[in-house]
Amino acid sequence: MKAVLIGSDCRLGLELAASLQGRDLPFVSISSKDPVLESSRLLEHAFAVHGATQVVNLMSREWFAVTDPALAKKSLLLVKNLSNACRARNAALLHISDDSMFAGRRSGAYREKDLPDRRDEHALRVLHAESHVIKRTPRHIVLRSGPLIASQGDNLFTRVMRQLERGEPFECGDDKLCPTPAVDLARVIVAIILQLACGAAPWGVYHYCSSDASSLYNFAEAVTALASQYGRIRREAVQLRDVPGQERNVILNCHQLLGAFGIKQRAWRSALPSVVAEYCR
Repeated sequence: MKAVLIGSDCRLGLELAASLQGRDLPFVSISSKDPVLESSRLLEHAFAVHGATQVVNLMSREWFAVTDPALAKKSLLLVKNLSNACRARNAALLHISDDSMFAGRRSGAYREKDLPDRRDEHALRVLHAESHVIKRTPRHIVLRSGPLIASQGDNLFTRVMRQLERGEPFECGDDKLCPTPAVDLARVIVAIILQLACGAAPWGVYHYCSSDASSLYNFAEAVTALASQYGRIRREAVQLRDVPGQERNVILNCHQLLGAFGIKQRAWRSALPSVVAEYCR
């Protein structure tokens, strides 16, 4: 059994590789710049050479988040190539997705069977990729998560931190979201890989996010309190403005993941000090 990580150079890929190190679980890393990604035939050959039984697509989530039509097209091509190669090799495909298809208009948490209620370009691209994986790859797991936080890369934490460092007024709504540390999502992916290696076959779509939903205002407050200890920002200079939201509450129901894999949610607040410390160093 061997796992292949697609997009090992993105932040989530780095966290996943670090989580797999030292485990009795061989894996191969393929960066986002490797030309093998441009062809399903080349990917199929690579999977055969490496003896791949599981493939983790970490790249599409990052590429789809960028408002670049060329990159979005490239990401969809990657999804198609991976689906074809995994189907040919009978390998399982773990497709890492996000929660952008939900508008947050409902009061409760979104379940996997809930219909998407957001139709902007980003959401449609994400749904298109998911649909292709589900229809074309018999052995598949689509894992959606909330907005990632990590010390590097373009994510919720670094965007908030950069704005706080500029000292500009920061308008924060009270809509609910579930920040999800990249290191925590990597933990979840490792747990799935290990169980698939033991013969589990619960194919389908799953949700994961942190256990403590938060408003952007409260998240920015927590970041401010920690970052001010390192002198990167002056707490008294931070101008957080609580702006009434539009009742957008994007919270994911994670019971299906717990039932199938026994994976429990963790709070983002427990991981935030390490994220802030690494960023400030």
